[in-house]
Amino acid sequence: MSAAAKNFTFSFLELNLTVQDVEEAMGYPRGESPDPFPEMIASALNHSAGLCDIKGSLLVSEQFSLIRSGAFTIEGVTFSIGEKIARQLRNAEGGALFICTAGAGIGDKSKQLMAAGEFMEGYILDIIGSLTVEATIEKIQSILEIELLLMGKRLANRYSPGYCGWALSEQKQFFKLFPENFCGIKLSESCLMEPAKSLSGVIGFGKEVRRTAYECELCELKTCLYRKIRLAKGR
Repeated sequence: MSAAAKNFTFSFLELNLTVQDVEEAMGYPRGESPDPFPEMIASALNHSAGLCDIKGSLLVSEQFSLIRSGAFTIEGVTFSIGEKIARQLRNAEGGALFICTAGAGIGDKSKQLMAAGEFMEGYILDIIGSLTVEATIEKIQSILEIELLLMGKRLANRYSPGYCGWALSEQKQFFKLFPENFCGIKLSESCLMEPAKSLSGVIGFGKEVRRTAYECELCELKTCLYRKIRLAKGR
């Protein structure tokens, strides 16, 4: 399999986000947030369809190898990922780099609402933006997984710069392999992606890799939305 960019676009409705998904991300049991949150969340979900511009891309390559402890190379570019992620990729035969975004609209609207004093409305939209980009990569990953299963290969866990000890500055390496402003995403001087509701990362694949439970309880990034959700599910 030679390197090939696979591009994706989705409508907000294709992601099938629910009121219960947002409740969970807010820290409530599914279906148990107090009034007026269910109605506010439902309204925000309805408006989100017009605020999102959902795009993503995969760069799939078998020019992939772990070159030393805590690093891998793909298509000639080296990523320093740390020991924790390297352990998950040790049997990978290839890798898929991903970038995806919910677009700028939902983040901008969230900021506007907060600036106008509508803090809860803005907060709910902010969460929906995060869930949107997470659901986008889940959808893309599922498509990739089906393709690889037909080839007798499996996916490892996916990881992103800024998590699990992988330095955020490594974002610069991603943007060496994707065109400038690809999917409408730019990188700031501090290596944050713009729009903010965007993700990048790597998914290893191969015949001998396997997915394991994320070690969220050991993660030092206490503000991670997905850590909160995964720990809540483990209660």
